[in-house]
Formats: sequence, C-alpha cells, structure tokens
Amino acid sequence: MKRKNYSQKETQETQVLDLLDLPEKCAQDKKRRLLTENNFDNSNEGENNEESKKSKKKITITDKHERLIRYTSKNIPKMLKKYWIKRFDLFHNYDEGILMDEEGWYSVTPEAIATQIAERCRCDVIIDAFCGVGGNAIQFAKTCQKVIAIDIDETKIICAKNNAQIYGVEDRIEFILGDYFKLIPKLKADVVFLSPPWGGPSYREQKVFNLKTMMSIDGEKLYHETTKITNNISYYIPRNTNPQQLANFTGNGKTCEVQQIYMDEIFKAQVAYYGDLKCIDE
Repeated sequence: MKRKNYSQKETQETQVLDLLDLPEKCAQDKKRRLLTENNFDNSNEGENNEESKKSKKKITITDKHERLIRYTSKNIPKMLKKYWIKRFDLFHNYDEGILMDEEGWYSVTPEAIATQIAERCRCDVIIDAFCGVGGNAIQFAKTCQKVIAIDIDETKIICAKNNAQIYGVEDRIEFILGDYFKLIPKLKADVVFLSPPWGGPSYREQKVFNLKTMMSIDGEKLYHETTKITNNISYYIPRNTNPQQLANFTGNGKTCEVQQIYMDEIFKAQVAYYGDLKCIDE
C-alpha cells in the first residue's frame, strides 16, 4: 500500500492506496478542525432559515418528479440490475426508503467510500458542490458541523433530502437548488468536495479520462473556480484519470495527494486532496 504526493514537475508513477484502510496516523492528523469565522453569505438569512424548515418536512413525490421510483427486483430496468445487486453498498439503509433517479444509481459514491472521505474532510463547514442523491452529503453531516449541498437538478435535491431524513442528518444539511459556478461568489466554507458528473458509465471505455475535455464541466476550470472559496479541496474522479493532470491544476510545482480507491479488490475511483487535506507535506 502506497501513498503518493504528485507534483507538477515530476514524472507520473503508478501508486496504489486502498482508501478503506487509511494509515492510523493520517486519520488522526485529519481530525484537527479547520475553522472559519464566516460560514455562508447571510444576506438571505431569512430565506435560508425558511428553506431549512421546509427541508425538514416529509418529502412528497408528485407527478412532476416521475423519475423517482422505488425500484424492486421486479421493476428494476435491465441496465440498472448490476447496481441494484449492490444497492446496500450504495446505501446501507436502502430498504428504509432510499430514493434515487436513474443517474443516481451509477453516480452515487458507495457508502463505505463516502464515510472514509468524510472522515478525511472533517471540518466545521463543507460544501458538496454536486450533491446528487446525497451519498456524500449524508456522511459529511456526521463529521462536519454544517453541510452545504448543491445540485442543479431538482429531482436529485428531493432524493437527497429524503435520504438525509432516513439517516437522521437533515438538520445539518442546507440544500441549495442552483448552479454551483453562479453560487461561488456567495459561498464560504472550510472544505469543498467536488464530484462532478462523469458523463455516465461510458467513462470506463476511455483509456485515459481527461477531466478538462470529457465531462460536461471543464474539470480544470472547476478546480480553479473552487480555489476562490478555499484551497482545501477533495476531488473525486474516475479511476482512469491521469493523476498528473490533477497535480498540474495546482501550478507552480505545488503538490496534491492522490489515492486510488479499492473495494473488494476492485479499482473503483480516485480521490485527490489539496491544501491542508493532504497527509503528505510539500
């Protein structure tokens, strides 16, 4: 098991780290708090409080959100069956009423992985910039005082709210329906977690996944825009991404830590840590 600090200047090397078995010292180091005086732009504080109250209400599914189906073994679409089989890896509490739209099935972070990322990102205020159906936001709510969960898709926000209620953490999550890029000037946080849409399962067909050109969002622009909020960034990316590209985002020879994530000996994804989130010094 190895951990690698990638710099912009060095040649790429293949390194492996099982995220589900982090070194004890590293885990302890990351329990320190990242503090900030201002958590969020309170210019709309009244509206935010009202939204918070609304988020605690029982979720009602309407015809407007027809994509929300509680699948069973009898009605699961063929293309989603392989994800259905592993539904308890995605959400341990799946049978308690978890909601996902079709995209959520193949894009949500498995709970065991989300739990470890949340421990590493422990802080006061964290932003989940693309929260989807809430897999990461729920775990962040267990290690952070406040989670700001953003998504541009209303259906996913409804799913995420429902799922947060099932896990009993909805009071620690502020859900925002909106465009992350447009919200950046108003956002303040200690850590930002980035898990932008990868473009569906077809990403696996690429020999090397280019974050800048193969997503609907420019992955390099996303990183640089996020540094306007904080340098403490966790970036969850496909397993076939070149780690050197992640280091190149930083510029000036700075480094990032890249971990390769395995579950049941299967290479699942990678996660990069920047700023104070790195376990390895410059």
